Amino acid sequence: MTEEYEDVTACQFSLYPLRQGDIDTPIQEAIEAAAAPGLAVQVGRLSTLMHGDEEEVFSALRAAFRAARAHGPAVMAVTLSTGLPGEELVARIQRERVERAERG
Repeated sequence: MTEEYEDVTACQFSLYPLRQGDIDTPIQEAIEAAAAPGLAVQVGRLSTLMHGDEEEVFSALRAAFRAARAHGPAVMAVTLSTGLPGEELVARIQRERVERAERG
């Protein structure tokens, strides 16, 4: 793996409580359960992102799913990735996009 990529496991998950009057509580508790192991968890509008050691990520996913299902039926959609771009690569890509946009 080149220096431009980090050797971490990344995860994006979305939770869909089914047939529940209150969907906010299962989602909030799933996010809290995922964050408990100490992973950096970033909540988005449609999904939650986290990254770290593979075992930590899978453990956090399991905890999130268990927290959600404690409230009733739920679906969790998960995307896993390895080899994330490092901060320098992301900054370079963003800088190049801005430069292209400025050139028109």
